[in-house]
Amino acid sequence: MTDTVRPTMDGVPTPETLVLEQLGRCPACAGPERDVMFAGLIDGVFRAAPGEWTLHRCRGCDCAYLDPRPTADTIGLAYRRYYTHSAPKPGRLPSRRRNLKGWMRNGDLNRRYGYAFAHAAPAWLAAALLGPLDRARQDVFVRHLPAPGAGTETLLDVGCGDGAFLEVARDCGYAVTGLEPDPVAVEGARSRGLEVHLGTLPSPALAADSFDHITLNHVLEHVHDPVATVREALRLLKPGGRLWVALPNLDAQGLARFGPHWIGLEAPRHLTLFTEPSLRRLLVESGFVDVQAPSQDPDAPFYFYGSTALAEGLDPYARPKLSDPATVRRQVAAAIQTSQQDPRRNESLTLIAFKASR
Repeated sequence: MTDTVRPTMDGVPTPETLVLEQLGRCPACAGPERDVMFAGLIDGVFRAAPGEWTLHRCRGCDCAYLDPRPTADTIGLAYRRYYTHSAPKPGRLPSRRRNLKGWMRNGDLNRRYGYAFAHAAPAWLAAALLGPLDRARQDVFVRHLPAPGAGTETLLDVGCGDGAFLEVARDCGYAVTGLEPDPVAVEGARSRGLEVHLGTLPSPALAADSFDHITLNHVLEHVHDPVATVREALRLLKPGGRLWVALPNLDAQGLARFGPHWIGLEAPRHLTLFTEPSLRRLLVESGFVDVQAPSQDPDAPFYFYGSTALAEGLDPYARPKLSDPATVRRQVAAAIQTSQQDPRRNESLTLIAFKASR
């Protein structure tokens, strides 16, 4: 069943047509039993998709999903103002770090991940000077990637945007490939000299058993079929290959505090959201083994400042002036402390899983 909606932007009708589809069941487990989690959600982030949206909570697997939602053929209208349309920014390559902070961070990468960057602090000094939050930022920066071993190791970044992370991974020694549905972003990535394909998973253009690593950084929440996406990642990985997935966490402290204004909801672009147990279940049922959860994420400042801006009717990406920034700073500090004690309450959820070796 579909409905046709005429989008308006700032009161001005547009000629495009956003088509909606109704699911009636969970896209992750196909269960029909559900409860309304939030009704009346709006696109307060990029203001590209008018109307109101309903987020349901699955009683079977505990994930959350939009229903109705934009179809795969028309959801691009909701990305008209998305950040991937901007000009590509220079990558933050570890080999080009020349300041004191880069020196310490490279030393940390060498110490904990086995890299050999030349401009780097000694391991003992990096261990002494970098705190846990900065180390967590380092983890996300390289997506917990160990230094590649002997020979060529391959990496696929799904939803690679303008290729900034592909540049980092290439700088770390990986042979990199990107997959991106936004043609503007694809052109930006190719301008960096990167191999990037237009599209998303499943991708018949990519051969089975091709990659040692696949990363999906805040991608799975955007796809219409998360089950097919995860199964395709399994197909593309070599035996023993590694999948890295990050996305907003339904158990986040920020969601409990901000409710419908939590920036991790981002209707209607975020179609399906997970808790750690529900994502772990999806990975295991899709055939992955040895699922691991890194302990801390560094995203509390982004989520709390962005959610506060949305609650105040402001653009979270425009560096808005908040009414009480001191309170937000205290909330961020408390959230970081809580996440150190209970990583299940992180704003972002990150899991690492492996394809079984033959």
